[in-house]
Amino acid sequence: MKFIKKIRELNRKRNHLKKKLKYKIALYKATKKWRRMPTEKIAPSKVRTALMIRNEGKIGDAIVSTCILRAMHEAGINIDVLAIKANEMIFSGNPFIRNLYLTDEMDPRDMYNHAIPDDLIITLKNNNYDLMIDTGIWDTGLYMPKMIQAISPKISLGFNKQKWLSHYDVNIAFNHYQSHVKEIYAAIMNYLGFPDASNQRYEVYYKQSISDEVKAIDFFIGDNKKVIINMYASHDDRNLTPQQTKEIISGILLKNKNVDIVVLDYKKSFVKDFFIGAKVYHVPSLYHAMAAINLSDLVISPDTAVVHVAALYDKPLIGIYRDIPDNNKLWSPGYKNGHQIFTSTFVVGEDASLVDNVLNAIDKFNLN
Repeated sequence: MKFIKKIRELNRKRNHLKKKLKYKIALYKATKKWRRMPTEKIAPSKVRTALMIRNEGKIGDAIVSTCILRAMHEAGINIDVLAIKANEMIFSGNPFIRNLYLTDEMDPRDMYNHAIPDDLIITLKNNNYDLMIDTGIWDTGLYMPKMIQAISPKISLGFNKQKWLSHYDVNIAFNHYQSHVKEIYAAIMNYLGFPDASNQRYEVYYKQSISDEVKAIDFFIGDNKKVIINMYASHDDRNLTPQQTKEIISGILLKNKNVDIVVLDYKKSFVKDFFIGAKVYHVPSLYHAMAAINLSDLVISPDTAVVHVAALYDKPLIGIYRDIPDNNKLWSPGYKNGHQIFTSTFVVGEDASLVDNVLNAIDKFNLN
């Protein structure tokens, strides 16, 4: 049985290497097929228009990327964002964005199909950008050489690009083992010569009426400290189980009497009084979840998108992470009030010590 398992593991590694080699060859061919046309080069200090590519990634990635928008605007740079429809709510209404363009999400290995309508490509080209920013630190999209050729920015900036990928004028090395994801944007700010590049904050804008609506909900009224528990992550194997959630609630109430606990449930999986000692909030939208977190005194979550929302409001946080070296620093809370704990199992719901670890971490915060 062990022999068969070993063979399967070797086959998986071989298939992974074959796919990676196939991707590298395809990317190299793309650079030759869609060569970068010569453009007028300018100094970073002369940049006045920029396009930030945010057409991949999840909600958390998008939230982090907002940390650069105010600084660019205040430096006199007109910044446009190319985002995906699923992340529109993170960028819409932001006063520091000149134009927000939307497209479908792209897989980096899509064969030269940039999924952007031709009329939008023409619009982006006609904007005559001084700078195009590709924030991806992993695989470069196979569509990027064609897109860069079509848009033809004066400067194209990327991270961790191969030397032969000449479509990028500026290639910044980024070590994801040692750096938080927001350091991507600090590096861009340093390149542009902005002072105090480390002073970053996330910014997402939504209607005041949503905040007022959430404030009026009965379990957000009163002077008790508010604890928000988010059970869900982007993958089911990272979710808190109902039993873990019940035990965390019981443990909090055992030590803290004047506390109101709210469980966020956008899936509407539980009736509102399912958890003894807590209320279930059927969250209508991401904005409502953000408004709820803004009213909290402590957030507990296994999902990094919620972690970044808590960071946006500088809320005390217990972020629950699997112990994966690629992610531990990169997607950590990244702020003083954010506390990070690691599970001992790959599936969060199978970690028998998780509840105790969460409750021990809560002792660091004053809920009385």
